[in-house]
Amino acid sequence: MEILDSVNDQILNNELKHREHPGIIKPRTVEQPPWLYKTIQIILQDKGISSVAIGESGQKLIAHLHGRRMPPERRDMQLKLKEICSRTVNYDAYTSLSYLISRSVPEYSVLYKLFNEIKTRDDNFIPKTLFDFGSGVGTVIWAASQFWTKSIKEYYCVDASPDMNDLSEYLLKRSNTRINISDVFYKQFLPVSANRTYDIVVSAYSLLELPNQISRLEVIGRLWRITERYLVIVEQGTKCGFDIINEAREFILMYNKIKGHVFSPVSI
Repeated sequence: MEILDSVNDQILNNELKHREHPGIIKPRTVEQPPWLYKTIQIILQDKGISSVAIGESGQKLIAHLHGRRMPPERRDMQLKLKEICSRTVNYDAYTSLSYLISRSVPEYSVLYKLFNEIKTRDDNFIPKTLFDFGSGVGTVIWAASQFWTKSIKEYYCVDASPDMNDLSEYLLKRSNTRINISDVFYKQFLPVSANRTYDIVVSAYSLLELPNQISRLEVIGRLWRITERYLVIVEQGTKCGFDIINEAREFILMYNKIKGHVFSPVSI
């Protein structure tokens, strides 16, 4: 990436802050999907779950996710401490609901801003297919539908948790996103073949769920090979999340035969 000399001089002379450079795109305030709150209340009533109890569970889940570290490698010191911090979450039905209540709105907001930037800077990009790795409750397809609902004809969602997939489908059927449910496909595993590519591939808050660096790089490589135009990687706004994204970027740019470039590295 190149910085204009005039902008670089202003930054060096403290006349311009990094977060205020001309390349920053500031979208309007993101509102949560209007159908989401009512649907969550229906789910809780149907399952007889207290909103207070699930709210407390969601806060504990947020604290755990925000405090995570990279899974330990053999070379790491303080192995036991890192192992505890990086423990994999079992997303059963109850934990999936906790995730929905605690994480869906902030994640949707981040994804909305990212897709808005792609739409703003590349208005000619009209995706027909979307691949979502670690699709969770469906925030990626909710946000994408706000920009390309008429053009996307296939949403391929991969999540290892069947409870997450069931919850995502339940929410989608009760949403007003105008997504045709028959265009959405839920799977628990990545496709074996890389012959099929997708216009936009997204991994949002999913790489830290993988057990080690080898598995992360393997997944990143597989996602890159099925990417036709854009590969979007999002992680928690922590040092660990920053390191994970840098790891993915370095792997793609330096070690992959398929050439690419960084469209817009951002911190949200």
